[in-house]
Amino acid sequence: MRAGPLSDRRVIDTLNRSFVCVYLNNEDYLAQDGKAPAEERAEMQRIRQEGFAKNLPVGNVRSWVLSPDGHAFDMLTHTSKTLAMLQHAVAEFKPAPGKPVVPPTAQSAPPTAPAGAVVMHLIARGDDRGSWGQFPAENWIVLDRADWWKLMPRGQVWIGTSWELDRTISARILTYFYPQTENNDAALGRLQEYGLVAKVISVADGQATARIDGWVRMLHTFYPGRNDPQPLAAAVVGVMTFGPDRIPSIQLVTTHAQHGMRPFTVAVRTVSQSAR
Repeated sequence: MRAGPLSDRRVIDTLNRSFVCVYLNNEDYLAQDGKAPAEERAEMQRIRQEGFAKNLPVGNVRSWVLSPDGHAFDMLTHTSKTLAMLQHAVAEFKPAPGKPVVPPTAQSAPPTAPAGAVVMHLIARGDDRGSWGQFPAENWIVLDRADWWKLMPRGQVWIGTSWELDRTISARILTYFYPQTENNDAALGRLQEYGLVAKVISVADGQATARIDGWVRMLHTFYPGRNDPQPLAAAVVGVMTFGPDRIPSIQLVTTHAQHGMRPFTVAVRTVSQSAR
């Protein structure tokens, strides 16, 4: 949807001008362990049942239009016809054009982080030609001072100093190394083999730069709730700069990564280092 009609400027302008938009996650509303409140889940089921009664194409990946009093008016699966559906609803209900109820903003933004934390932005993208590969997936990883301190070497460092980064913190980063899927469960328990090893390649002006080499192997299921995990393997390379009085900066990227038969790429970089 985001790669098709919801990226069409005409659809975006029509939605912002004449509709109150709601963007729902099916996992929250339709899964048995969904996080949506019970009353909202009941509303979803009511609307779906109304759609069935009106012979509308009810499904999980749909554009839905409700009447001003909250009843199912139209549903659409053919994304190329989204604009026509919206224009039909505007003609039927004649809403007064106005500004968006909620101003448009980025769907992914840095989380609030404590002082002295490292905030890392992760982007993953499957090498697909279909809709799954049209947009990257994003995640944010926050390492507070106690976390990132575990990644540091102990004692004085020289060119050639090497060490394995703390495995617990490494796992928290590498568990997000997977492409866009409907399953966003990044539980650590699915990791099989992993590690990040650093080696200092330069020391100057109180700052050290270390090359990072790593790997991860895990099982990841494409759809939530299914017991059919596919093997995932990735090779990782990166760099970390740090000093005795500096919060570290970390960048990582995959050199080869594959989930089942699907190649993908992941890149991680530090985007902010909160003041001490």
